[in-house]
Order: sequence, then structure tokens, then C-alpha cells
Amino acid sequence: MGMIMPAILDLLYREYCRARLAEMRRQLLIAAERSETLEADHHPAKQGDDERADAHRKTGQGMPN
Repeated sequence: MGMIMPAILDLLYREYCRARLAEMRRQLLIAAERSETLEADHHPAKQGDDERADAHRKTGQGMPN
């Protein structure tokens, strides 16, 4: 029985570490997916956007919706 207890503890510790690493990887994947989603939702302004805004300012009209 003297050899069994350290082996069981070693097995449990390895399983705990494996599960912990799997959880950390999952969290990183979720964070990466959210970051990609935020970047996809962000549309950089185009040169034509400035020209349209200038035209609306000159005519006194508000920005289009």
C-alpha cells in the first residue's frame, strides 16, 4: 500500500493539470473569438464617407441614418 498512495496522488495531480490546461485553452479560444467578432463589427471609414459628410455640412442637412 506504500507505493499505491503516491501513484494515486500522481495520477490525480496529472488529471487535475490536464483539466486545468483544457479550461485555460477554452478560455483563450473564447477570448480570441470575441476579439475577432469585435474586429469584424468595426468598419473602417472610407474616403467617400468624408466627402459625403462634407456635402451634408455644406447643404445644412444632417447626417444620413
